[in-house]
Amino acid sequence: MVFYNTMTQYIRLLLLACAVGVAAMTLPAAAAVRSDLFQATVPLADRSEAAQAAAFQAALRAVLVKVTGVRSAGEDPSLAPLVSEARRFVQQYRAANDHDLWVAFDAGAIERWLTQSGHPVWGRERPTTFVWLAVQSGANAGSIVTQGDSSELKAQLDAAASERGITLLWPSGADLQNNRLDYATLTTAPTTTLAALARRLGADATLVGRAGISSVHWILMFQDRNTEFSGAAEGAERAADTYAALFASSGSPAPIDIDVSGIDAIHGYAAALNYLESLAFVSHVGVESLSGDVVRFRLETRGGPEPLRRALAMNGLLEPDASTDGAVQRFHLHR
Repeated sequence: MVFYNTMTQYIRLLLLACAVGVAAMTLPAAAAVRSDLFQATVPLADRSEAAQAAAFQAALRAVLVKVTGVRSAGEDPSLAPLVSEARRFVQQYRAANDHDLWVAFDAGAIERWLTQSGHPVWGRERPTTFVWLAVQSGANAGSIVTQGDSSELKAQLDAAASERGITLLWPSGADLQNNRLDYATLTTAPTTTLAALARRLGADATLVGRAGISSVHWILMFQDRNTEFSGAAEGAERAADTYAALFASSGSPAPIDIDVSGIDAIHGYAAALNYLESLAFVSHVGVESLSGDVVRFRLETRGGPEPLRRALAMNGLLEPDASTDGAVQRFHLHR
């Protein structure tokens, strides 16, 4: 039971509870909200019923890789029953060209199936990754891959990122000029400096690559993680693996209480509520109490408090409060 000290607080809570339809404030986040996770374009062998059914299954396999965060999800035997019924989950489809089929699936139905069967679900809001990639062309010479680059290496990385449902950001020529970056500078600059610049350019994570004659060496920096690995497409693949391990969640929803301070107006309440309700791993959001400018929300969420805290911290609308204890997660509404 919730008690209110004054009638004013009671009236304020009623006003807040009516604010669900109020437009939310602009989110200050760099994270990309992917609206295409449950869509895929796949080859269509011919216009027969059998070819269409096979294309639906191929499209669903591609979707499962993006939605679960697992590279091998399309070949997972435990997901075979879902794939075999791909047609049942199709919402829309159309010819993408003479040889491809675009398919969109029922997101809610697939998420429910995955949750009920214990598979992870990775939500729509995902870290953006800034790529600094230096490509060697001689003993002491090379170039930096930019947005407009049409090289096979960039195309391979962009394709891998698309298949995993993550967003890569590339520097423009103006970015290089404004920050006085050339091949020699990029190959000798501290990775911490490149990460700081990537954040200023709007990214959540930084991927630094140095491509030699026969291999690419990568360093991925995200939050408190710093990982090194090699392989051309591995830049995008390992980034996706890292994010999925942190943000994909499984299991039945369980209640978690969070306190959000700094809510002193209806539009602030609407912003916090709309954002919490948009999270794929949150199935229900309720208001437990109001005290001053602090609203306590009760969330039904998969994965427990730590994935929730990491996801909210990445977005930036709700900033983690250092006073959080074991019982209640505390955040402050960003202005």
